[in-house]
Amino acid sequence: MNHDPSPTTASAKRAEGAACIARGELDAALACFEAACALDPSDAVNYERLAATLAALQRFPEAVDRYRDALTRNPSNADLHHGLGWTLEQMHRLEQAVDAYREAVRLNPGADGSNNNMGNCLQALGRFDEAHDAYRRAIDGAPRVPLYYRNFVQTSRLAADDPVFASLEQLAGDAASLSPPDQAELHFAYGEALSGVGRHDASFDHILKANALHRASVRFNEAETLGLFAQLPQMQSADVFAAARGLGDPSAAPIFIVGMPRSGSTLIEQILASHPQVVGAGERTEFGAALMQCLRRNADDPLRIDIAALHGVGARQLRTLGADYLELMRRALPECQSDRQNAARDRMHDSVDNDAQRTAPHPLRFTDKYPFNFINVGLIHLALPNARFIHSRRSPLQTCLSIFSRLFHDVPFGYDLGELGRYYRAYDALMAHWRSALPEGVMIEVQYERLVDDFEATVRRMLVHCGLDWDDRCLAFHQTTRQVTTASSAQVRRPLYRTSLRRWQPRRALLEPLFEGLGPALTAADASDELA
Repeated sequence: MNHDPSPTTASAKRAEGAACIARGELDAALACFEAACALDPSDAVNYERLAATLAALQRFPEAVDRYRDALTRNPSNADLHHGLGWTLEQMHRLEQAVDAYREAVRLNPGADGSNNNMGNCLQALGRFDEAHDAYRRAIDGAPRVPLYYRNFVQTSRLAADDPVFASLEQLAGDAASLSPPDQAELHFAYGEALSGVGRHDASFDHILKANALHRASVRFNEAETLGLFAQLPQMQSADVFAAARGLGDPSAAPIFIVGMPRSGSTLIEQILASHPQVVGAGERTEFGAALMQCLRRNADDPLRIDIAALHGVGARQLRTLGADYLELMRRALPECQSDRQNAARDRMHDSVDNDAQRTAPHPLRFTDKYPFNFINVGLIHLALPNARFIHSRRSPLQTCLSIFSRLFHDVPFGYDLGELGRYYRAYDALMAHWRSALPEGVMIEVQYERLVDDFEATVRRMLVHCGLDWDDRCLAFHQTTRQVTTASSAQVRRPLYRTSLRRWQPRRALLEPLFEGLGPALTAADASDELA
């Protein structure tokens, strides 16, 4: 006698989906959770699993919808509000993310992760007092999580008698009980806090420990990276640029701000974004995404760009590459702007999509300040010949010390002084090539020290370079309301101050690996750069 198999249940589909996730099969898991929702549409858990999987696949708008579906079924679940907040945060919808995190904390006052994430969003929005309150709540709820301290001290100088300083100091005394990644976070945080109270030698000791611990977990192939830098000038020479003139997309909308991290690029963007015709888009990786899309050719490793493939890029690919980038930016910009810039953004979309407006005297512009686009300057110019570049420069020593004092999630080269110096030297050589090879008027360099010393003249030079009329709001950049998600989010909300030019410097013996990596020319030029 034949028996029909047992009918599939929603819980069985959820279990199957969980097994798929454990194997890293996210698409298969997605199908399981979709089936679970269909089998039992009343259960919020099915929608939560579906939302989390969509978020893991970076399908954030769909994930938001599914989290909201879950919340209609279980509105008092703090974890659902947290998941919604995290997804909105990935979409740069920070005001809405704050609301979601705030509701999570209302429902669960001990939700330290929600308080921390709320603090990050509030910090990016320039609401620092509220951010600091959120970080304090996170630390109160989980005083042994070093990440919360690091987030706090990167935007607020703690007094030695602050309870958070005391809690951080106590945790530093028990650092050995933490995992190596948490120890690295802790030493970065405590080093920053000690610097804030003038205990610089002790601060640098902790910064050295932090970097050594973090470097052990970072994958960085120095030879491959520096080898790529060395090959680019041969492939993208002045002759190549001249032969390809005008082949890419003709849009003049993008302004690329490139250079090393901690070189003043956030300040430059904040100044330009204060202009009513400029939308500040922040650090965007869309050009890299468009490039991957344009040059898919390695079936074994589709995420790896074969340098040889760049030799065959023709006119059609260049125009497509430029257009793809603009389309990705068009989709991204609505989620990362202030209300003041949303109306301007809408006009910018017209300027991107309309050939006639591309040639208008003053098209609306947007800034893309992903610093590592310095590697892509040549390709960007070929794909977008009317785009403009601003190279943000700062004293090599001050740039490197600032990088070394921070933990970045997209900087693999900054945790060993020798590697950092060699990377900077290779970057400097590549930028020297772009400077000599690009057509006149495509790129200017803005020295951070000169921007501070001769502010208005430097701002005027930037606006002229970008084809923008003068606007006094650019001088009052610190009053501009917009999202700033980089480590300089606090600095660009304050007027310029000369104390930012030089940080405390440890004794030379500790910095010898850095000086050796930089080489004698950059080391000797450092003092003159600071006085330039």
